[in-house]
Amino acid sequence: MWKFGDFKHYTSLKLMAHVLGIPSPKEDIDGSMVRKVYYEDKDLDRIIKYCEQDVITVAQVVLRLRNEALLSEDQIIYV
Repeated sequence: MWKFGDFKHYTSLKLMAHVLGIPSPKEDIDGSMVRKVYYEDKDLDRIIKYCEQDVITVAQVVLRLRNEALLSEDQIIYV
């Protein structure tokens, strides 16, 4: 249902977010860049932020698919 005519076995989170009108989590880096950021840049905090944004986007996608209100910025707490 979510392949959008593609032949891969998955649909990217970025595409799902876009189609559902949810802000993209891929502002800074994407999965293809994690290796370089970790091994070459040694910037674990950047990877943590990337993963946190993905989790929030997945939550937003689930809420949208359930026809529920999206989380607002003040409802999101980073621990």
